[in-house]
Amino acid sequence: MSDIATRLGTTTTGQLLVRSGIEIERILDAMIRETTPMQARLPEHMFISRLLHFSAAEQQVLLAYTDHKPANAAVLGAKSVTFMANHHGAQFAFACTKPRQGTYNGRPAILMTAPSIVLAMQPNRRPSGKVPGEADVRCDLWMGVISFEARLVDMSSDGKAFLLSDPAIPLCAGTKLKGARIRDGVREVLTADIDVDQVNQTLLPSGKHATRIGCRIVADRENMEKVIRLFILEPQ
Repeated sequence: MSDIATRLGTTTTGQLLVRSGIEIERILDAMIRETTPMQARLPEHMFISRLLHFSAAEQQVLLAYTDHKPANAAVLGAKSVTFMANHHGAQFAFACTKPRQGTYNGRPAILMTAPSIVLAMQPNRRPSGKVPGEADVRCDLWMGVISFEARLVDMSSDGKAFLLSDPAIPLCAGTKLKGARIRDGVREVLTADIDVDQVNQTLLPSGKHATRIGCRIVADRENMEKVIRLFILEPQ
Protein backbone atom coordinates (compact mmCIF):
# COMPACT_ATOMS: atom_id res chain seq x y z
CA MET A 1 0.00 0.00 0.00
CA SER A 2 2.73 2.46 0.97
CA ASP A 3 4.67 1.53 -2.16
CA ILE A 4 1.69 2.45 -4.36
CA ALA A 5 1.54 5.85 -2.63
CA THR A 6 5.29 6.28 -3.08
CA ARG A 7 5.11 5.35 -6.76
CA LEU A 8 2.24 7.76 -7.26
CA GLY A 9 4.49 10.62 -6.17
CA THR A 10 7.03 9.78 -8.88
CA THR A 11 4.59 9.81 -11.81
CA THR A 12 4.24 12.62 -14.34
CA THR A 13 0.45 12.23 -14.67
CA GLY A 14 -0.31 11.72 -10.97
CA GLN A 15 -1.98 8.41 -11.79
CA LEU A 16 -1.22 4.70 -11.59
CA LEU A 17 -3.20 1.86 -13.11
CA VAL A 18 -2.94 -1.15 -10.80
CA ARG A 19 -3.75 -4.44 -12.51
CA SER A 20 -1.74 -6.60 -10.11
CA GLY A 21 -4.19 -8.78 -8.20
CA ILE A 22 -1.73 -8.99 -5.31
CA GLU A 23 -1.58 -5.20 -4.99
CA ILE A 24 -5.35 -4.84 -5.40
CA GLU A 25 -5.83 -7.31 -2.53
CA ARG A 26 -3.49 -5.23 -0.37
CA ILE A 27 -5.36 -2.01 -1.21
CA LEU A 28 -8.81 -3.46 -0.49
CA ASP A 29 -7.67 -5.22 2.70
CA ALA A 30 -6.20 -1.93 3.98
CA MET A 31 -9.50 -0.14 3.29
CA ILE A 32 -11.40 -2.85 5.17
CA ARG A 33 -9.05 -2.70 8.18
CA GLU A 34 -9.33 1.08 8.40
CA THR A 35 -13.07 1.24 7.57
CA THR A 36 -12.38 3.69 4.75
CA PRO A 37 -15.57 5.36 3.44
CA MET A 38 -16.25 5.09 -0.27
CA GLN A 39 -18.89 6.57 -2.50
CA ALA A 40 -20.55 5.99 -5.84
CA ARG A 41 -22.49 8.55 -7.89
CA LEU A 42 -25.59 6.92 -9.34
CA PRO A 43 -28.02 8.65 -11.74
CA GLU A 44 -30.34 9.82 -8.96
CA HIS A 45 -28.56 8.89 -5.75
CA MET A 46 -25.26 9.11 -3.89
CA PHE A 47 -24.27 5.78 -2.32
CA ILE A 48 -21.85 6.12 0.62
CA SER A 49 -20.65 2.89 2.20
CA ARG A 50 -17.59 0.86 3.14
CA LEU A 51 -16.08 -2.51 2.31
CA LEU A 52 -16.78 -5.31 4.76
CA HIS A 53 -14.94 -8.26 3.23
CA PHE A 54 -12.81 -9.25 0.25
CA SER A 55 -12.35 -12.83 -0.96
CA ALA A 56 -9.29 -13.21 -3.19
CA ALA A 57 -10.15 -16.83 -3.94
CA GLU A 58 -13.67 -16.04 -5.15
CA GLN A 59 -12.88 -12.51 -6.37
CA GLN A 60 -15.83 -11.05 -4.51
CA VAL A 61 -16.39 -8.09 -2.19
CA LEU A 62 -19.10 -7.42 0.39
CA LEU A 63 -20.32 -3.87 0.99
CA ALA A 64 -22.37 -2.46 3.84
CA TYR A 65 -25.92 -1.35 3.16
CA THR A 66 -26.63 2.33 3.83
CA ASP A 67 -29.58 3.81 5.70
CA HIS A 68 -30.81 5.28 2.40
CA LYS A 69 -32.88 2.48 0.88
CA PRO A 70 -33.31 4.10 -2.58
CA ALA A 71 -29.51 4.25 -2.93
CA ASN A 72 -29.21 0.59 -1.93
CA ALA A 73 -31.84 -0.32 -4.52
CA ALA A 74 -30.03 1.73 -7.19
CA VAL A 75 -26.80 -0.19 -6.57
CA LEU A 76 -28.56 -3.56 -6.67
CA GLY A 77 -30.25 -2.55 -9.94
CA ALA A 78 -27.00 -1.55 -11.69
CA LYS A 79 -24.81 -3.83 -13.81
CA SER A 80 -21.61 -2.09 -12.71
CA VAL A 81 -20.84 0.56 -10.07
CA THR A 82 -17.72 2.75 -9.92
CA PHE A 83 -16.57 3.57 -6.40
CA MET A 84 -14.24 6.34 -5.22
CA ALA A 85 -12.31 6.41 -1.95
CA ASN A 86 -9.70 8.65 -0.36
CA HIS A 87 -7.10 6.58 1.44
CA HIS A 88 -3.63 7.41 2.75
CA GLY A 89 -3.51 10.70 0.86
CA ALA A 90 -4.52 9.25 -2.50
CA GLN A 91 -7.74 8.76 -4.44
CA PHE A 92 -8.73 5.29 -5.58
CA ALA A 93 -11.34 4.43 -8.19
CA PHE A 94 -12.55 0.94 -9.08
CA ALA A 95 -15.58 -0.72 -10.64
CA CYS A 96 -17.43 -3.67 -9.14
CA THR A 97 -19.99 -5.66 -11.10
CA LYS A 98 -22.95 -8.04 -10.65
CA PRO A 99 -24.45 -6.62 -7.44
CA ARG A 100 -26.75 -8.97 -5.55
CA GLN A 101 -27.90 -9.58 -2.01
CA GLY A 102 -25.48 -11.28 0.34
CA THR A 103 -24.70 -11.62 4.04
CA TYR A 104 -21.73 -10.81 6.26
CA ASN A 105 -21.56 -12.15 9.82
CA GLY A 106 -25.25 -12.96 9.61
CA ARG A 107 -26.30 -9.48 8.52
CA PRO A 108 -27.49 -8.35 5.04
CA ALA A 109 -24.81 -6.94 2.74
CA ILE A 110 -24.28 -6.26 -0.94
CA LEU A 111 -22.20 -8.88 -2.74
CA MET A 112 -20.32 -7.84 -5.90
CA THR A 113 -17.58 -9.10 -8.19
CA ALA A 114 -14.25 -7.59 -7.13
CA PRO A 115 -12.38 -5.12 -9.36
CA SER A 116 -9.67 -6.40 -11.71
CA ILE A 117 -8.19 -2.90 -12.07
CA VAL A 118 -7.77 -0.07 -9.56
CA LEU A 119 -6.88 3.49 -10.55
CA ALA A 120 -4.78 5.37 -7.99
CA MET A 121 -4.63 9.16 -8.33
CA GLN A 122 -3.14 12.11 -6.52
CA PRO A 123 -5.78 14.31 -4.82
CA ASN A 124 -7.88 16.49 -7.16
CA ARG A 125 -6.77 14.57 -10.26
CA ARG A 126 -9.22 13.37 -12.87
CA PRO A 127 -8.82 10.05 -14.72
CA SER A 128 -7.07 10.37 -18.06
CA GLY A 129 -5.31 8.19 -20.60
CA LYS A 130 -6.30 4.89 -22.15
CA VAL A 131 -6.75 1.69 -20.18
CA PRO A 132 -4.43 -0.93 -21.72
CA GLY A 133 -5.45 -4.53 -22.18
CA GLU A 134 -4.33 -7.43 -20.04
CA ALA A 135 -0.58 -7.96 -19.89
CA ASP A 136 0.65 -10.92 -21.95
CA VAL A 137 3.84 -11.91 -20.16
CA ARG A 138 5.48 -15.25 -20.98
CA CYS A 139 8.27 -17.06 -19.18
CA ASP A 140 10.70 -19.64 -20.55
CA LEU A 141 11.72 -21.83 -17.60
CA TRP A 142 14.31 -24.57 -17.16
CA MET A 143 14.69 -27.41 -14.66
CA GLY A 144 17.97 -29.01 -15.61
CA VAL A 145 17.49 -30.18 -19.21
CA ILE A 146 13.70 -29.83 -19.05
CA SER A 147 12.27 -26.60 -20.47
CA PHE A 148 8.67 -25.37 -20.32
CA GLU A 149 6.67 -22.19 -20.80
CA ALA A 150 4.50 -20.40 -18.26
CA ARG A 151 2.46 -17.21 -18.22
CA LEU A 152 3.17 -14.54 -15.61
CA VAL A 153 -0.35 -13.52 -14.55
CA ASP A 154 0.38 -11.39 -11.49
CA MET A 155 3.27 -9.58 -9.84
CA SER A 156 3.52 -7.16 -6.95
CA SER A 157 5.95 -4.32 -6.33
CA ASP A 158 8.04 -6.55 -4.00
CA GLY A 159 8.49 -9.41 -6.48
CA LYS A 160 5.76 -11.76 -5.27
CA ALA A 161 4.22 -13.36 -8.35
CA PHE A 162 1.99 -16.06 -9.79
CA LEU A 163 2.55 -18.14 -12.92
CA LEU A 164 0.19 -20.41 -14.84
CA SER A 165 1.55 -23.41 -16.70
CA ASP A 166 0.69 -26.86 -18.04
CA PRO A 167 -1.00 -29.13 -15.45
CA ALA A 168 1.61 -31.87 -15.98
CA ILE A 169 4.63 -29.76 -14.99
CA PRO A 170 6.71 -31.74 -12.42
CA LEU A 171 7.33 -28.82 -10.08
CA CYS A 172 7.24 -28.57 -6.28
CA ALA A 173 7.60 -25.90 -3.60
CA GLY A 174 11.21 -25.02 -2.78
CA THR A 175 12.40 -25.33 -6.40
CA LYS A 176 14.75 -22.61 -7.63
CA LEU A 177 14.51 -21.90 -11.37
CA LYS A 178 17.66 -20.19 -12.59
CA GLY A 179 17.91 -17.97 -15.66
CA ALA A 180 14.23 -17.73 -16.55
CA ARG A 181 13.51 -15.55 -19.60
CA ILE A 182 10.54 -13.22 -19.15
CA ARG A 183 8.95 -11.80 -22.32
CA ASP A 184 6.28 -9.17 -22.89
CA GLY A 185 4.81 -10.60 -26.09
CA VAL A 186 7.80 -11.08 -28.40
CA ARG A 187 10.02 -8.58 -26.56
CA GLU A 188 12.33 -9.98 -23.88
CA VAL A 189 12.07 -7.99 -20.66
CA LEU A 190 14.71 -9.64 -18.51
CA THR A 191 16.41 -12.79 -17.30
CA ALA A 192 15.70 -13.60 -13.66
CA ASP A 193 15.69 -16.36 -11.07
CA ILE A 194 12.39 -17.67 -9.74
CA ASP A 195 11.99 -19.09 -6.23
CA VAL A 196 8.91 -21.35 -6.09
CA ASP A 197 7.03 -21.39 -2.77
CA GLN A 198 3.73 -23.08 -3.71
CA VAL A 199 2.33 -25.23 -6.50
CA ASN A 200 -1.40 -25.92 -6.89
CA GLN A 201 -3.67 -27.33 -9.52
CA THR A 202 -6.41 -24.95 -10.64
CA LEU A 203 -9.35 -24.83 -13.00
CA LEU A 204 -9.39 -21.88 -15.39
CA PRO A 205 -12.60 -20.02 -16.35
CA SER A 206 -12.32 -21.73 -19.74
CA GLY A 207 -12.69 -25.10 -18.02
CA LYS A 208 -9.07 -26.12 -18.67
CA HIS A 209 -6.77 -27.39 -15.93
CA ALA A 210 -3.50 -25.61 -15.16
CA THR A 211 -0.72 -25.44 -12.59
CA ARG A 212 -0.72 -22.24 -10.52
CA ILE A 213 2.76 -21.44 -9.25
CA GLY A 214 3.26 -19.02 -6.38
CA CYS A 215 6.79 -17.64 -6.44
CA ARG A 216 9.15 -14.74 -5.98
CA ILE A 217 11.03 -13.21 -8.90
CA VAL A 218 14.63 -12.32 -8.11
CA ALA A 219 16.56 -9.84 -10.27
CA ASP A 220 18.39 -6.54 -9.97
CA ARG A 221 16.20 -3.49 -9.31
CA GLU A 222 16.38 -2.07 -12.84
CA ASN A 223 15.18 -5.28 -14.44
CA MET A 224 12.56 -5.84 -11.74
CA GLU A 225 11.08 -2.43 -12.52
CA LYS A 226 10.61 -3.43 -16.16
CA VAL A 227 8.33 -6.28 -15.13
CA ILE A 228 6.58 -4.44 -12.29
CA ARG A 229 5.56 -1.72 -14.75
CA LEU A 230 3.62 -4.26 -16.74
CA PHE A 231 1.28 -4.68 -13.76
CA ILE A 232 1.52 -1.25 -12.08
CA LEU A 233 1.71 1.30 -14.87
CA GLU A 234 1.21 4.96 -15.57
CA PRO A 235 -1.61 5.64 -18.07
CA GLN A 236 -0.46 7.51 -21.16
